[in-house]
Amino acid sequence: MHADATLARGLLWRLSLALVFSMMGLTLLVNHFSRRDVEAQALDELRSTVSERARAAGEDFALAERHVELLRLEYLRRLAAPRPTGWQAEFRRWFARAPDKLMRVRPELDDHRRLPSVYLRPQVELNEEVMWQTWVAFELLREWGPPLTARYYSAYFDLPGKGLIMFSPSVNWGAEATPESNNFDYPPVAGASPEKNPGRRNQWTPVYYDDKARISMVSTVLPVDLAGRWVACVSQDVSVASLLKRTVSESQPGTYNLILSRDGHLIAHPGFAARIEAAQGNLKLDQLRDPLLDEIAALALPAEGKATVSFSHDGSQMLGLARIAGPDWLFVTVYPRAVLDAGVARSSANLLQIGVLALLVLMSLLGWIVRRQISRPIAELQTAVQGVAEGKFVIALPEAREDELGELGRSFEQMGAELARREARLKSDALALQEARDLLEDRVQERTAELHASNAELVLALDDLSKTQTSLLRAERLASLGRMVAGVAHEMGTPIGNARLAATTLAAEAEQMEAAVQNGLRRSQLQKFLHRVSSGSQILQGNLERASDLLQNFKQVAVDGSSAQRRVFVLGTLVHDILMTLQPTLKRLPLRVEVAVPESLEMDSYPGALGQVLSNLIQNAVVHGFEGRSEGQLQIQAECPDADHVKLRIRDDGCGIAAEIQPRVFDPFFTTRMGRGGTGLGLNISHNLVSNVLCGEIHLHSEAGAGCCFELLLPRVAPSHGDAETLPLPLSDFAPLA
Repeated sequence: MHADATLARGLLWRLSLALVFSMMGLTLLVNHFSRRDVEAQALDELRSTVSERARAAGEDFALAERHVELLRLEYLRRLAAPRPTGWQAEFRRWFARAPDKLMRVRPELDDHRRLPSVYLRPQVELNEEVMWQTWVAFELLREWGPPLTARYYSAYFDLPGKGLIMFSPSVNWGAEATPESNNFDYPPVAGASPEKNPGRRNQWTPVYYDDKARISMVSTVLPVDLAGRWVACVSQDVSVASLLKRTVSESQPGTYNLILSRDGHLIAHPGFAARIEAAQGNLKLDQLRDPLLDEIAALALPAEGKATVSFSHDGSQMLGLARIAGPDWLFVTVYPRAVLDAGVARSSANLLQIGVLALLVLMSLLGWIVRRQISRPIAELQTAVQGVAEGKFVIALPEAREDELGELGRSFEQMGAELARREARLKSDALALQEARDLLEDRVQERTAELHASNAELVLALDDLSKTQTSLLRAERLASLGRMVAGVAHEMGTPIGNARLAATTLAAEAEQMEAAVQNGLRRSQLQKFLHRVSSGSQILQGNLERASDLLQNFKQVAVDGSSAQRRVFVLGTLVHDILMTLQPTLKRLPLRVEVAVPESLEMDSYPGALGQVLSNLIQNAVVHGFEGRSEGQLQIQAECPDADHVKLRIRDDGCGIAAEIQPRVFDPFFTTRMGRGGTGLGLNISHNLVSNVLCGEIHLHSEAGAGCCFELLLPRVAPSHGDAETLPLPLSDFAPLA
């Protein structure tokens, strides 16, 4: 397979994948934004449609209300007008008592499809007023009935408890009436009484089933009062079926409409039509237990003349709600979201098909361009490169181009010329490099011999340094012993001198007593001798006990310093013994020492190592901290931060340690008194003893001019170190005093 073909094919594949992914991404974006736009458009259209449907239905009810209002006004006007001559005779020509005692239209004149039908109850007194009210209603409906029922089921006048005058082409209400018929219990009439309608306003009945018309209907009823008396009701019936045919049946594809009443009844629903009919228009929502209907009923009512749209709780339905004026019903359109999603999916699929077709055309065009503009020039460059690999550095391309590939070809030609020059230069450099390599090998051998000699000298120097360090450590220990012996000797000088003076005095008293005995001893001389012997003995005994205590303290410190064995000891006693051995040094300053160590604080550790650390830290404070000062204060404090550790602080109010040298104070041989007796090993030994023997920590806190504090954190029970001989013991060269 040629490289140009591979490159061209790979380029086409990458371009194809890029375009495919771009097309998929574009489709997803279009689908997303289309869904959002279509959803917003659908919501707007749903709001507009629901509002228009509710408005149209409301206009039907408003027109019916206007009809009954006009009927009432015309009825009252005609009742108040002068009664024409012969109206009673005309009344009797039209109406007569039937065998069942009901007053009806005479059978030969009865035509309910073109004329109003009438019945008056048998028990009604047929006086002039009743006859006039009936005749006016009959004449009014005879004129107005046909246009009023062109859109609605019927129009009528009810004379409460007396009779009915109705224009209804569908049913002959007068012929259907019986002597037991009482229109006072009829729903339109029952709600128009002054007790139930004190405002005498136009009202809509709930949906009811008319057993004579055999349909569900709703009626608008307006009371008619004359001279303060309720004389009639004017009403117009609206067939629920015809209303729903105009309002509910017409819906957008995939959607459906329904109507709810404010009192929780389902008026119309395509899925519950049979149950609504079986319930005669009084199907309650709580009988259905339909979640969506319950959710719709719980929604907030839209304002009059407005429509609201929202999504159901599960997001599967869009709900449009609007109020129908008149009976104040709620018109609802249910728009399944699946219908919307299907439309968006079809749009996306169409877009994707167009994109795929465009992609195929584009890829064919790109393939031709790639083969002509890329594959052929690359094949020529590949041939030239293979020639360079075979040592042919002169490159001549057959076609001169002005694009990037032409620039690349010219770069290859320049590269071939440059490679020819570099090959010649490399051969020359290879000879020079071989000569340099030979020279370098000679120099490496010489340097190796010099390094061997230097290493031997370094080994000797390190050995000398180790011996010097050992000598300095031994000298430091001997110096510590000398200071201790000098201090003890100085302290013991006073009690021993006093004891010697007391012994000399007693010897002189004994000689005097012997002479007195030879010359004759008096009682007073004996008593005086006994008194002096007693006083001298007390002085002698006290000074000897003082010397014995000093000697015992020195022996304990010396034994601890020369022994690596651990033991249980009281920390306060150890501090006291160390201070006793350092009294001559402390008195020379003078130095005030304050000790705050709990009396009962015991440790199971290495008292020799701890004593050496305390001695080094105290002497370090005396030598360095109070240099050039006439007095000072030293504090030794101990506390237990917890049950397993002891924190020991040695604090002075001396000159402190400069910050720049604090990191080096524990380094071996570091001292600020070089040439003045300082070895630089005291703090290093202390640090090693605390870390390695006592298994604790030592920290320095100091500021120049503000004193110095060494803080030791030690375990109360030191860990075991194995054999005692392996421990570093600064006083191991000292023998305990006998």
